[in-house]
Amino acid sequence: MKKSLGLTILAMALAAGCIVYVPQGESGSPAPPPSQGDQGYYDQGDQADARWTYDNPDVSDFYSYLGPSGLWVSYPSYGYVWVPRGIGYGWRPYSLGHWISTDCGWTWLSAERWGWLVYHYGRWGWDVRLGWYWVPGDVWAPAWVAWRWGDAYIGWAPLPPGDDFDRGFGFRHRNWSIPGDNWCFVRGQEFLEPRLDRWIVPRERNITIINYTRMDVNIRVRNDRVYNDGVDAAFVQRQTNRTVERYELKDARRPQDARVGTRDVSLYRPSVRPNAAARPKEALAPDQAAIRRAEAPRAPGSAMGGGPREDEVTAVRHEHQRELQRLNEDQQAEVRGIQRKADQERAALRTPAEREKAAAAAKARIAEVQQKQQAEKARILERHRAEEDHARKARLKDEKH
Repeated sequence: MKKSLGLTILAMALAAGCIVYVPQGESGSPAPPPSQGDQGYYDQGDQADARWTYDNPDVSDFYSYLGPSGLWVSYPSYGYVWVPRGIGYGWRPYSLGHWISTDCGWTWLSAERWGWLVYHYGRWGWDVRLGWYWVPGDVWAPAWVAWRWGDAYIGWAPLPPGDDFDRGFGFRHRNWSIPGDNWCFVRGQEFLEPRLDRWIVPRERNITIINYTRMDVNIRVRNDRVYNDGVDAAFVQRQTNRTVERYELKDARRPQDARVGTRDVSLYRPSVRPNAAARPKEALAPDQAAIRRAEAPRAPGSAMGGGPREDEVTAVRHEHQRELQRLNEDQQAEVRGIQRKADQERAALRTPAEREKAAAAAKARIAEVQQKQQAEKARILERHRAEEDHARKARLKDEKH
């Protein structure tokens, strides 16, 4: 009974609406979505892209389905790529949703309407003009991500696009270079939370956390299926002090039919036919898309649909308060962890001189860490000032019109 109730709450937490469009790097992550009842994982609203209507799909259907939710761009090297609209401040792929362990490994369950598509087919890249863009693919995977984990943190980041995946073998290389800002990190005990956007640490902490973690890409092909083994389930269980349930993957008829049961999870994962001749209805050059993107209309606030909405400046300030609280908590936990380890090591020493030397070394180590933490806070405050300035200018522009 308790397990069934927990799964119902989990499903309720993942219904989602839309959030303000602001380019990456111009504010913090969006506010978490309010619960809207047990509607599955994707919004059931009346927007143009709310329903998938294509049978026996090929890549051209991706163009039609995603068109109302973003811009298609003719991009060097990758052909046509998609830039989402309606994303929030500091948004990153694989940030709105949560992880579930299935018989295909760690599987991402998105709270975004189009998440069933762009997190399971194709991969994500970053461009300074466009922000995040998605490169279509025709192979389904539980998630196309790299992993990092260590004593205190678990993180993931989208694998960059490229033609290095072989359907029958997997990736032909392992030399991944992923920028620090692209990672999403949570503390280990938070990894199984149903709304991970609440727990992802500000990206100013990422470089520090990378030094505490090791990286691996555990995407494999077995029996013509793609597996994302990722972080070891036993490690997750120790970190969270929770049993890691493993669910059987089943096929849903449509994206909106995605459901989590007591022992299985149904996801829409059709076989997609390649179509080299397919073209989007409209495709912009990168510079044109950057202009269109900057001029995109924005809704008044950063809530993900439902409930009262704030003006953009107030919403940004509230998000900044949340980020700073999260930063402070995480930094304090880092210092406590160093002190706890130092105390354990000092207790094992035999002589007062050895213990005194160890205490001095621990004090110096904590001072060094706190200096780095001050630099992290300075960077986040600098970003916050720029974001609030951007929000004020946007409000003045909207008031003029």
